[in-house]
Amino acid sequence: MENHSVFIKNIVLHILDTSVGAPVLSNQEIDSEQEGYEFIENLLQKMLADDNLKDAEFVEGPNRVRQLCEDLQSGEDFIAISQEIARMLYEIISPQPTIPAADLVCCRILIDDLPFLGLLKLNYRTNYIHHVEYQGETNINLLVKQRTVLPGENQKPEEGILINLTDFSIRLIEKEYEIDGNKEYYLSKKFLKCSDKLSRAAKAKIISQVAERLGKKYNNEKFDSIAKLRKKVTENMEEFNSIEVQSVAREIFKDNPAAQKEYLAEIKEAGIKEERIELTPKLAEQKFGSHKIKTDTGIEINFPATYYNNKEMIEFINHPNGTVSILIKNVGKISNK
Repeated sequence: MENHSVFIKNIVLHILDTSVGAPVLSNQEIDSEQEGYEFIENLLQKMLADDNLKDAEFVEGPNRVRQLCEDLQSGEDFIAISQEIARMLYEIISPQPTIPAADLVCCRILIDDLPFLGLLKLNYRTNYIHHVEYQGETNINLLVKQRTVLPGENQKPEEGILINLTDFSIRLIEKEYEIDGNKEYYLSKKFLKCSDKLSRAAKAKIISQVAERLGKKYNNEKFDSIAKLRKKVTENMEEFNSIEVQSVAREIFKDNPAAQKEYLAEIKEAGIKEERIELTPKLAEQKFGSHKIKTDTGIEINFPATYYNNKEMIEFINHPNGTVSILIKNVGKISNK
């Protein structure tokens, strides 16, 4: 995980519990000596390293969130600005039962020495805690359901916003919720009113889904298209630290220029405009580093993506009767998993 320089200048916590009927706003910052600073810094580092983080920008026209950011950068009161932001967000989420209640962490931070406003929406989780009751001289230990548990230290933020206070560019992680019968990203569309770009994770998903669908359309084996994709992506990452989309199209549909053209057109329509896709090594390994197949006889095989079509390691042998044999080669040792 790539670490950024993160320095927290101010933190204030507001409670957006929709069951209460109004936000509970703090009038004071959390002191740097109190617990919580390290927890928030850890969440910010996880957010910055998350492959679901995407870039966005405010759309043209009046925008209250942007105006508040400009006011903050001009020296206006941080707590008052954070309170207005909390009220705005509460007004959006309170009528929507599908959007979870949360605590909102507002913080002024320096990320790699650049000033940012950070907004972390810490969605409540339901969990059990112990509770001790006293009846006379008798202790009774009970389990009680707690509906306002915050995410743990090892969990990544589900929803968060980072606004650069120099150029007002945005980076955010958000979730889609059903609003008035339609799935919607409320943070970008209703709160920030911004246009966003695809995250690294979304791009990885698109190139896989289009390869799978077009592979089926052009009568290729489904596993063949995905195996070729993963092999090429892994090779590209090893050589260039990025994915060259035209070489991927050529690898999947070698003898079919029409299919190559359709593949490139579809991923472009889905939002991938660049000729090279930047992925983190961790994401590339998770999504493309290995390939798992399952036969109709119940056998499962998981092998490194680069081994596909490498007959020194694994070979798929087609027989006249339509069956396939899989030959695994050059094995020095077998262990149970």
